[in-house]
Amino acid sequence: MHDPAQDPASALAIRTQYRQSQSRAARLRLLVDTGRELTRLTPDAMRQQVLRRACAFVAMDHGLLLEWESDAPVHATAGLGSQDRLDELAALANTSIQEPAWAENVEGRWAQVLSLPLRGSEERPFGLLLLANSSVGSAPDNEDVESLNLLATLLAAHLQNNRLLQTLLHRERSMSELVHRLLSAQEDERKRVAYDLHDGLAQTLAGLHQRLQGFAGRCPPLPERLDHDLQAILDLAQHCVGEGRRLIGGLRPSVLDDFGLFQAVDKEVDRLREAGIQVNWFSRSLSRLPGHVEIALFRIAQEGINNILKHARASSVKLELELHESHVALLLEDDGCGFDSACLPAAAAGQSLGLVAMQERASLLGGRFSCISRPGGGTQLRAIVPLYSHDKACS
Repeated sequence: MHDPAQDPASALAIRTQYRQSQSRAARLRLLVDTGRELTRLTPDAMRQQVLRRACAFVAMDHGLLLEWESDAPVHATAGLGSQDRLDELAALANTSIQEPAWAENVEGRWAQVLSLPLRGSEERPFGLLLLANSSVGSAPDNEDVESLNLLATLLAAHLQNNRLLQTLLHRERSMSELVHRLLSAQEDERKRVAYDLHDGLAQTLAGLHQRLQGFAGRCPPLPERLDHDLQAILDLAQHCVGEGRRLIGGLRPSVLDDFGLFQAVDKEVDRLREAGIQVNWFSRSLSRLPGHVEIALFRIAQEGINNILKHARASSVKLELELHESHVALLLEDDGCGFDSACLPAAAAGQSLGLVAMQERASLLGGRFSCISRPGGGTQLRAIVPLYSHDKACS
């Protein structure tokens, strides 16, 4: 009776299947292991690791990774092997290929060369993975080439994600710098306008009020109606002087420059007191702070007070100003009507812009800003900023 186990053809088939399964397992390990590693590596380490694994997989002694931008020349970003030989390999690269290409005896310099394009999301290659042998070896089969092509695709995806991330970070830095310049220009313009108003219109209004008072004091007794009109004119002139001073104080409060953040915020809080809202300071710091910190926190407090007066319908407000070793914290909390902080209503669009501005001021100093509110539950604003911030000062 014929024994299949002793059949040479069956044994050969089993060995062939075993070797094929080993090859498939090696290809799978190449992709899975490399994929896991790439998530933990820096872009430069990614490139080098893919080169090492690809060269080891097909037993090639040189590897080179070329990349290019649409407006920049081709340049090598990773290499494996002799630098002189890599320079020769780079000179032979065909950066226009769209599919993997295998070549032998390339211009008498290389026994074998495998070229694998790195394609981006728009399917246009932005890189080329070159694997080369100085001496003749076994050629990779189609499945090996396909595995290496998948490896190149995996590397391309990671590199393009990193490019997109760097582009996004660059845009965010540019946007942050533009906002910083805008806020700085805004503060400079406010200061200039405040000084112009103080030296011009405010002085004129004060002089007008004094002249009217002098005229009223020297004026003989007038009929009741004329006397009433004169008093109304005096009250209007006095009101204009007060309004001018409040306008100047809002543009650039002199108390902030002269006495510091707490006094400036407390003076701004007078607007709440005048509106009949109870104000409670639970902690306060009288220490002077760096100029950019004082002006940023003052503007945050000023905007928060504006929102309370316009929207909150509050009866009491709690404030805290705490100085710590490395940072300062400002808290402004009211017991008003509150709102859904996750979705501001259209009617509160101005309030939403104010919250964005407060967030941006804290962020530019490297700090944090939070707004916690719910309908009927009041609103809590908290800003925490470092005392010293060299590259994001806004003063």
